[in-house]
This record gives sequence, structure tokens and C-alpha cells, in this order.
Amino acid sequence: MLHSPRTCVIVIGSSPRSRLLANELRVTGKRVSVINTESNRVVLSQESPEINVIHSSLPDAAALKQAGAGHASCLVASTATDALNLNLCREARSRFGVPVTIAKLEVLEGVISWARLKDVGMVKMTWAETVGAILGETPPSPSLRQLAKVSDREEIVEVEMQSPSFMGRKISDLPLFDCHVAGLLRKTTPLPAFESAELCMGDVLTLIGRKAAIRRVQETLTL
Repeated sequence: MLHSPRTCVIVIGSSPRSRLLANELRVTGKRVSVINTESNRVVLSQESPEINVIHSSLPDAAALKQAGAGHASCLVASTATDALNLNLCREARSRFGVPVTIAKLEVLEGVISWARLKDVGMVKMTWAETVGAILGETPPSPSLRQLAKVSDREEIVEVEMQSPSFMGRKISDLPLFDCHVAGLLRKTTPLPAFESAELCMGDVLTLIGRKAAIRRVQETLTL
């Protein structure tokens, strides 16, 4: 009996990292399902036909099935709860046969670790190795290659533009304090050419950087 190919990647979580990862995987041509665990948060634009968004505050086997776990090549569980991440990976492997399952673990406050579940236990991974395992043989886009370089001590956060001082300016005009802008949302829709876009009030920037630098950018853009 022939089995349908596993071509879908499931990303579970509502963090800026999860959203950014899902969008970048979409750019590479991957079929992506996102399980949004925060019902009051818009994770991705519903106008993206390549991304299937499921809302479930406490994901279970039913949510995994709805996300297409039976056709998934990889699942990344990155909710705020380590135990839930591990349980979702085990469920995906045992019930749906997902070959690559990766859980986010916060071993120290502010330091994120990643672990791939296997039959013999867990294998710790760096973020770069995690991105590589998700991609498999698919070559990364330049922006996804850049995302893979984020260190375990760097944060990925979203900051809303609230200061009129920077309206009409571009990303290159902002005081970023060693942070990197990885994306821009305008009315929940990602802008593909955000580097050259004129900034508007309410735009949401996805920032990558150390905690202290990000705090300085937040203070500047929200004055």
C-alpha cells in the first residue's frame, strides 16, 4: 500500500520566533501548519494560502490531526511549557509517525535549548541544527540562513511602532543598538520588501538581539 508523501511542517506556538520560522519556511516552498496557542493573538495573515493556521490554547491529538500530522515530515513544539512541548512530540511520533519532532526547552531562565526526540531518548540540538533538521534537503533562503544564526542568548521579539518621530522613515534610519530587524507586520500582514518600506504608526517590527539592546530599541520606538 502506497503512503502519501510527508511534505508538511507543523510549528506549534505563538512566539515571534515561531511566526518568523513559519513564514520563512513558507518562502522556501514548504507546506506549513501553525497551531496558535494564544486565542487573542493573530500569528500569521490568514491571506497566506501556503500556511494553515489552527487555534488551540491547549493542543492535543485532535489539533495535531487538524494540522495535518499524518502528512507531516517535521513538528516543532515551541510553546511556553516544556512538558507540553515534549508531550506533543511524543504524541506526534507515536500516533502519527512524524519522523522529526523537536521540542523547545528552557533549561535556564532566558536561555533556550532544543531537543529532538528519538526512539532512544532525546538529542540536544542548537538552533542552527534545529533549522537544518526542519529543512532536510531543502536549501535555505538567505533570510532563513540568517535566522539560523540566532544564538541561544539572543531574543526574538515584536515591537510596535508608537513614536511619530520615525513615521515615514525606513528601517535603516532607526536606532537599532546592535539589533537586527528580521521582519515587519502591517495590519498582521508580513511585508516582503520591508527594508525599503516607509514606516507607519502601528507597524510591528520583529527584532533579533540581546535583551539589553532590545530594551533600548523598545524604549526608543514607543516614546
